Amino acid sequence: MHDFPDSTASKRRVRRSTAEIRLLILDAARALFAERGFAGATTRQIAARAGVAEPLIFNNFGSKSTLFAEAVIEPFNDRFSDFLAYSDTLPPDREQRNAHYVQALYPFLREHADLLLAMVKSSGDMDALAIHGLDDYFAAAVARISAQYGQAGLEFDVPPELMVRYGFGMLAGSVLLGDWFFPEGVPDEGAAEGALARLLFKLSEPKPL
Repeated sequence: MHDFPDSTASKRRVRRSTAEIRLLILDAARALFAERGFAGATTRQIAARAGVAEPLIFNNFGSKSTLFAEAVIEPFNDRFSDFLAYSDTLPPDREQRNAHYVQALYPFLREHADLLLAMVKSSGDMDALAIHGLDDYFAAAVARISAQYGQAGLEFDVPPELMVRYGFGMLAGSVLLGDWFFPEGVPDEGAAEGALARLLFKLSEPKPL
């Protein structure tokens, strides 16, 4: 006589914790927002990718906008908040600070290129979804650079408001367009970081006397 598994027990689903469900939804949302943008990714598609019932998205996040903020925006806010706290300990030397900036943020952007893609593809839908961590960094960087130049009696060649934004844009663009820039293979991380740090150093040079 053979023992067969209880069909009822075999069909019974293992109960997942709220934390596990949230993580599944966040991972699925991040991937779909990167593929289709905010407007193109539906909560039904996200639920299907996550393997959960669609109402669980609203139970856990309330709305698609809140899900987008937690899946895409908050990782940037967290990273830039950490960097702001860390940057207060950096040496005053401009070249060293540029190198530390690239080393702290460029690997993060490369590792999270999907977040950049999600923001680019959702740019027309993000008016109410400010990346306050990045905004805070921009404001702090402008204030710090302005104070340093003022104390040294130097004048800006490039306005600091543009310098810090285009500096970040250079890092983000090198990640997003790396395959186009280098169709035969992107340079290794060390060479890329060194070149970017040097370019930022040149960007922040004061106006010649």
